[in-house]
Amino acid sequence: MRLVERVEASARERDATLDRETARTRGVVHTPAAIARFVAHAADLALREHLARPDGIASDDVVLVDPATGPGVFLAALIEHGIASRARPRACVGLDVDGDAISRADAIVGAAARDLEWPLRLAQGDALASLAPVRELEDDDVVRVVVGNPPWAARSANRDARLTEALLDDFRRDDTGAPLAERKIGVLSDDYVRFVRWSVELVRRARRGGVIALVTNASFLDGPVHRAMRAALARWLDRIDVIDLGGSSLIARARGIDDENVFGVRPSVAITIGVRAPVRRGATALRIARVEGTRDEKLDALSRRALRWESHDPTGTWRLARGGPAPATYRTWPSLDAWMPFHREGLQTNRDELVIARDRDALLASLETFARGGARRATPHWDPERARLVARELLRDPDPHVRRIAYRPFDERVALVHPALCHRPRPELARALDASGLALISARKDRGQLPWACFGAARVLPDNCWLSTRSSCRARAFPLCDPEGAPNLDRDLARRAEDASGAALDARTFATWALAWMASQPYRDRCDDALRTDYPRIPAPRDGTELARIARLGEAIVRALIEPATPLAITVHEAPPGRARVLEDEGTIERGGARWIEGVPPRALRLVIGHHGALACIGDDPAAILGALDAAARAVDEASRAIAELDVLHDA
Repeated sequence: MRLVERVEASARERDATLDRETARTRGVVHTPAAIARFVAHAADLALREHLARPDGIASDDVVLVDPATGPGVFLAALIEHGIASRARPRACVGLDVDGDAISRADAIVGAAARDLEWPLRLAQGDALASLAPVRELEDDDVVRVVVGNPPWAARSANRDARLTEALLDDFRRDDTGAPLAERKIGVLSDDYVRFVRWSVELVRRARRGGVIALVTNASFLDGPVHRAMRAALARWLDRIDVIDLGGSSLIARARGIDDENVFGVRPSVAITIGVRAPVRRGATALRIARVEGTRDEKLDALSRRALRWESHDPTGTWRLARGGPAPATYRTWPSLDAWMPFHREGLQTNRDELVIARDRDALLASLETFARGGARRATPHWDPERARLVARELLRDPDPHVRRIAYRPFDERVALVHPALCHRPRPELARALDASGLALISARKDRGQLPWACFGAARVLPDNCWLSTRSSCRARAFPLCDPEGAPNLDRDLARRAEDASGAALDARTFATWALAWMASQPYRDRCDDALRTDYPRIPAPRDGTELARIARLGEAIVRALIEPATPLAITVHEAPPGRARVLEDEGTIERGGARWIEGVPPRALRLVIGHHGALACIGDDPAAILGALDAAARAVDEASRAIAELDVLHDA
C-alpha cells in the first residue's frame, strides 16, 4: 500500500472513533488520495513553471506548510511526489490543534519521512494564532508553499483569534477600502476563509515568492459578500487557478444531472492554486476549470489531470457561465436594490412546523402542544425552555403576533411571528408591508442549475423560502413603502426616468414595470448568468407609452400571484400515493404511476417560480392552484411578448 493510501486508511479508522457532533464541530473532512496528489502535483508544477524552481517542491529554499494537517494526507502526497528528486526542501511542516491527529500522522508520515530523510516537522498547535507558530516559519527569505484542506466548520472556533480577526479586515472592505455595506458578513469568519487569509499572508511575506494550494468550501467563488475576498486575492496573487468541483446539495439541480460531492458535505468544493512572484508583474491571470459528474468521475479527472481551462476576468465572480454573457446594455441598468433601497430577506423561523400552519386553529393547537412540554432540541440560537415560557404567555393573547404570510407561491398561511419562536421575524419588513400591501420578491443570488426564475410578488410578509427551500436562493422582499411608510423608490433614479420618459413614476408603477421585466422569458434567457450573481438590473422606461403598457402587464402578473383565480375545469382521478410526474405536453399529472390530473394547459405545467414548479405548488385544491398557475403563466407569456417587441436585449 502506498503512503497516501496508508494515511487514508488511518483517517477512516480515526473517523470511526469520532462521534458525529465532534466531527461536525471540528469541521473534520478527510481528503481522497486523488485530491491530495493533484494538489501536490499542482504546487510542484507552479514552482517549476512560475517561480523558476527546477526541483519544484524539493527545492532547497522551499518551505512546505500544511496548517491543518490532520492525519497527514497532503504531507504524504508531497513526500511521494518530491522523493523523485534527489534534492530536499528546506523544511516541511505539519500543524494541527488535535494532538491525536499529529500522533497518527507521525506514526505513518513521520516514520516515512525519517526513512527518506525528508525534513518533516509535525507539531501540535493552532496555526491561526501566529504567522510563525514554529521556527521553520520565522525566516521570510524563502519560497513558501501552503497546502491543505482546512476545517469545514461554518461556526469557527477561531472567532476570537486576534491575528486572523485583524487579517480578515482586508476581506471585509471593498476595492475602494470602504467597509462592505452588507449587514450579514458572518460567512467571512468561516474557518476556511480564515485559513485562506492566513495562507496568503504567509506567501505575501515570503521574499522569494510562494504558492497556496488549498481545498475549501467553494462559496467564495460567487458569494456577494465574498467579493472583497476575491478582489484581495486578485491583488495579491499573480496567477490563480480554480478547479470548481461543484457538488453542492444547497442548490436546485436540473433533473438527470449528476453532480456528486467529493467529500459528502453539503457545500460545493473548490481547489485553489495561487502563485505570488517575488515582484508583481502586470494583471492577475485567472483560469477556471469546472469538473462535473459522479464522485468517482471527478476524482478520475483529477488523477488524469483532464481539465478544460478557461481564462476568466478576476473582477467578477469566479464561476464559469453556463450560458452566454448578458447583453452589454444590461450592465448599464440600475439594480433592483438601487431602485428600491429598502429590502429584506423574508421571514426565517427555523421551525416552520411549530409556528406556521394552514389556519389559526391549527397554529394555536401546535403552540399549545409545545407549551405543554413537547420535546425540542436546543440550538446555538434558540433555548426551547425559554421559548416555552413565552409560548404560555402568548396563548393568553396570541392575536397581536399572528399574521398571514406568503409561504410559497400561491400558498398563504398563518404564522406566529415572535422573536422567541422565530429565528428572524423581520419586524421592519412586516411594518413596511403593512404600510404598502405589496412587495416584489427576488433574490440576490441563485447558485442552482435550473434556469433563473426569481420573480414574484406578495401582499403579506413572505417566507424566506418563497422562491426556494435551498439556502443558495433566499427570497428578498422589496415593498412599495419603507417601514415608516415613505415610498420605497430612489428619488434620483425616478426623477431621471421621469425626465427621460415624460411620464410620472411612482413605487407601484415601477414595481409592476420591474416585475414584468423579471418574469419575461427574453429577459431571463438573455441575462440568466448575470442574474444568478447579483440583484436583477432593471432598465428605465424610454417613454410613457412603453411604461404604461409594460406596467399594465406587470399588474396582471401581480393579480395572478396574489388574488384567487378561477378554478380550472380539470379531471381528477383516484391515484395511488407515490411519486408525482408532470407530462407537460399532454397536460397531465401522474401519481404512483397512474393518471391523476388531466386537462391542464401545458403552459401552467411549464411555469416555474424560483425553484417551485406545478408539483410544488399543488395543495388540497388542485383546480384552484392550477387555475392560479395558468393565470400567472398567461400573464408571463403576454409580458414576454411585449418585452421581446421592445428590442432592447441585444448588443449594439
